[in-house]
Amino acid sequence: MRALCVSLVLALAGTCVVGCASTPDETPDPHPLDTVLRLNHVQVKGTHNSYHIDPGQGPKDWRYTHQPLDVQLGEQGVRQFELDVHFNPDTGVFRVTHAPILDEETTCPDLDNCLGVIRAWSDAHPDHLPIWVWIEPKNTADQLAEWGGLPKLEAAIDKALPPSRRVRPDDVRGTHADLKTAVAAEGWPTLAQGRGKVVAVMLDSGSVRDAYVQADPSLTGRAMFAEGGADDPWGVIAKIDGPKGKGQQAIIDAVSAGRIIRTRADSTDEPWAGDTSRRDAAFSSGAHMVSTDFPAEVAEPKGYVVIVPGGDPARCNPVTAPAECRDDVLAGVK
Repeated sequence: MRALCVSLVLALAGTCVVGCASTPDETPDPHPLDTVLRLNHVQVKGTHNSYHIDPGQGPKDWRYTHQPLDVQLGEQGVRQFELDVHFNPDTGVFRVTHAPILDEETTCPDLDNCLGVIRAWSDAHPDHLPIWVWIEPKNTADQLAEWGGLPKLEAAIDKALPPSRRVRPDDVRGTHADLKTAVAAEGWPTLAQGRGKVVAVMLDSGSVRDAYVQADPSLTGRAMFAEGGADDPWGVIAKIDGPKGKGQQAIIDAVSAGRIIRTRADSTDEPWAGDTSRRDAAFSSGAHMVSTDFPAEVAEPKGYVVIVPGGDPARCNPVTAPAECRDDVLAGVK
């Protein structure tokens, strides 16, 4: 009887019950173009004042509420955030809020908490596209200088998101003298180098930014990129918020030159008027980040929502992406 069983087992060609050699993993690579596509070949959706909760008072442009950052990442396909930080020298805490007292409701109370939420989501979804975090210091340059605020801001970023979890100015500059030269010569890092990481950018084009770059315009060892013009040695990232008319052409010119641009899909009036022309112009401009107050449908303003054409969280950039780019291999986790 035993011999009969063995014979039957051997006769079942291709059938394995116990002790068979495993076959090679034939799962296809979900990101086959990651060594070809670069950070500036992608277009994603972002949120403006990403922590904000409607205070129930004040002007129309305060009348929006964002979901917590991890919900934006996981359910709404957001890949760019904006955090306003107010440094308190007595506590050493960077409070995240819009306007103290009048408009201070927030989904994450301070920078450590906000970055911690992003870090936890990133840890759980390691194949995500780079997450851009624009950090806007709300104190004056003189205050920050007196209190040592900028070094403390960098330390807070490094603590919450270690350098190995970020794409930093050093990673882009490499052996070149400055970021502008590096991007012109080498381009931006590939998606393979940026997937699962965060990019921090200082959102300021005035005196705070000037103080940040003054000591070393190459941003060697710095935690954040900084906004700049095309002629600035650090000026590879910028904000151009008017994506229609001349503004749209300015964005097209900037992204075509290799700079990474963030723009706004809406401001005060467009969502409430049902006007999608600014939103549509923003996406067609090739801006890499299109920021909105309305990343998902809400009761008011009814009918206005910002979704990446073709579906969140990303698509091939309509201006910069090479012909072989495919939307379906970009996204990673949704």
